[in-house]
Amino acid sequence: MDPDDPAERDAVLGELLQLQRELESSAIPGALQPMLELQLTVQQLKVLAIVVTETRGGSIQSLARTVGVSLATMSGIVDRLASQAMIERSADSNDQRVRRVVATERGRETVQHLLAARPELGLPLLSRLSLDDLHALVQGVRALMNAVREGVA
Repeated sequence: MDPDDPAERDAVLGELLQLQRELESSAIPGALQPMLELQLTVQQLKVLAIVVTETRGGSIQSLARTVGVSLATMSGIVDRLASQAMIERSADSNDQRVRRVVATERGRETVQHLLAARPELGLPLLSRLSLDDLHALVQGVRALMNAVREGVA
């Protein structure tokens, strides 16, 4: 096995990507369950996801532009998310006329819970792997995390 053989590397990467697709497909029902339990519309979920990623929060105008809806529609979406304690409005520190929409802890936890819903990586399935396979998986995930960290730095 030549670590620098491009053909072998392409073959292994191809197999890995195929296995990843199969694993993700088999996990769809379990991954969807947390989403189905939410009392949020798709547009509300989109807005919440956007707001969670905004460090300063977003204005209703910018959210409306991003999602592609009218100001009135966005105001309604924001009202419903606020009534569920997923977001809150606060005054902009630079312009008191502008209201910032920021995620609450509950909103952040909701999005995190949805993103973490990966049953294919859960303890029930992992506990069925051999110790050798677990060590190999830990090595692979550690290598992925190192690559992510290097890419961020």
